[in-house]
Amino acid sequence: MASEIEKSGTNKGTEVNSQTDRDMVMSANDKFLLDMPTFLPDYSEQEEYGYKNKPGRNLEELLRKSSKNHCMYCYSLLKNDRVNIGHLEHSIEKSLDELHLTECVPNIALACPNCNQSLKKVGEKKRIAELQEAKIEFETKLVCRGNVCRSECEKYKKLKKEYCRKAQIILQPSGVRGENSNLEYKIQYDVNNAEFIPDEKYQYDEYDLDYIKRHINRFKLNDPGIKTKALANFVEDVIEADGKYREQSEYPNYIVDLFKEKIRDMSQEKVLELCEQIYIRNVILFRT
Repeated sequence: MASEIEKSGTNKGTEVNSQTDRDMVMSANDKFLLDMPTFLPDYSEQEEYGYKNKPGRNLEELLRKSSKNHCMYCYSLLKNDRVNIGHLEHSIEKSLDELHLTECVPNIALACPNCNQSLKKVGEKKRIAELQEAKIEFETKLVCRGNVCRSECEKYKKLKKEYCRKAQIILQPSGVRGENSNLEYKIQYDVNNAEFIPDEKYQYDEYDLDYIKRHINRFKLNDPGIKTKALANFVEDVIEADGKYREQSEYPNYIVDLFKEKIRDMSQEKVLELCEQIYIRNVILFRT
């Protein structure tokens, strides 16, 4: 079993084996953390990718597969009944350089309408105005292969670095690394406290932590009344079913998929016990 339970205190960061997982009883000091993924599309050299028309449809299909059809920023399920929602979005706004960024494959992610059209746009005009010098440097002697690219070129990496200084967004796909620490910026979901946090496995410096927290705040991942209740709903359903659940059942956030991976090897009795503990803790948080 690939899952990991992280505990506070001296046991923090220690992997536990499947037997311990199955026999786990959470104490008041335990932490149950879900590792949110960095989305790394496996681009095919045989496919044509882009933003528009058939190349755009090809890329969208790949990104949906890479994220298991979830928003790459808030992790919400991009599906409404039988209809896929959400759309391609430009990591660095294409308005900064329409000519080169519009069809730049590594610059295109998958997002829900709220993240793309509202939350990510906050401060966009100011960012674009402040990045004009970086844009000029980006365009100077740029040899752009357009939608033939499958990875970030050096020019794009420099522009992305300047963009991230202004925006403090963990851009997708591929994510972002700390400018000084070079640590990958990762997020975890703290099941006990029903909130997203900077990944505790990494020794982030103050700048890194501030960056990740700003990203979390931008996309309102922990905002009261807005944050996802998907896991709370899942554990309630499991309790009502006496510890049973369907592996293929869909809930509106990726955290439920990750939670299912954690409990896959547990007995029905242990799943029920764990969900009851989580429910008791979470019900107070959501009521307040």
